[in-house]
Amino acid sequence: MTYSRSEHIEMVNMCMVYNPETQEVIVEDKTDVDWKFGHTFPGGHVEKGESLSDAIIREVYEETGITVSNLEMCGTVEWNSDDPAYRRIGFLYRTSSFSGEITEHPIDKEGKVFWMKLADLNRENTADSFMEMLEIFTNPTVVDATSPVMNGSLTLQNAKNTKLV
Repeated sequence: MTYSRSEHIEMVNMCMVYNPETQEVIVEDKTDVDWKFGHTFPGGHVEKGESLSDAIIREVYEETGITVSNLEMCGTVEWNSDDPAYRRIGFLYRTSSFSGEITEHPIDKEGKVFWMKLADLNRENTADSFMEMLEIFTNPTVVDATSPVMNGSLTLQNAKNTKLV
């Protein structure tokens, strides 16, 4: 029996830009999505031939006007699709190293961007599955989340590959 280990993959990213002095994060109010509108962190697609780190630096700048550095990868999130068959893999980063001010960018038509207290993020004001992703950004023992369907609910896993409720 032979099978292919290849599959179509869409690579995306997201970054939690955190200001430890104010305990705020940069959020974007997503208004151009197929899922529930709400707060999320800046991010987007990794372009063909682009490195993961270059992609997240570019995406954060395009959406916010902020330049980030000293990125720390905190985990991944994956959604799967059978029709058509492919996987979307999200690479999640965080940083407290940034420069610049939030500006309106003509490239960004995805929603308003602003600073918000990290503690004020909740299920009611965030995009679908964002609170599960927030666990990956803020809890060092949670490293992965997966869904068997595209844009579906996520199941968290810790570093020991134990599923978390």
